[in-house]
Amino acid sequence: MKQEFANLVGAWRLISFGYTFVDTGERVDVFGRNPDGYMVLSQTGRIVFLFGARDRLSPQNDADRASLFNQMYGYTGLIRSAGPPNSFVTSIDYSWNPAWSGDQLRHFKLEGDKLLITTPEQTVPAHGARLIVGDVLWAREDS
Repeated sequence: MKQEFANLVGAWRLISFGYTFVDTGERVDVFGRNPDGYMVLSQTGRIVFLFGARDRLSPQNDADRASLFNQMYGYTGLIRSAGPPNSFVTSIDYSWNPAWSGDQLRHFKLEGDKLLITTPEQTVPAHGARLIVGDVLWAREDS
């Protein structure tokens, strides 16, 4: 793995996950104010994300199972340099949602034991044509 990502290797606990709408500056906590989850980056460049709403309940029926699917994200792939400093591309090879396969560009900022990962401006189906910037804040678990 490239030296530029060496400080990101390890296990990280989710602190927050949200979208900020580019047109208004409004921020939405996608999985509430206290989401749950982890990110792990290995020495080989394999990254795994699994996070979502806290206090998810066991499903009782198909509607509950569909709701659980919408209350989480999970994917894995290999990261590589994206060109700009403090950026990486994840080549997603397995995801909770097959539509997420392929390359995803992310920007990051590391300050002490906190890691902020953001998306470029993009649209997401749940919000139509509005542009958002996603942000995920992590705390190093293995420091």
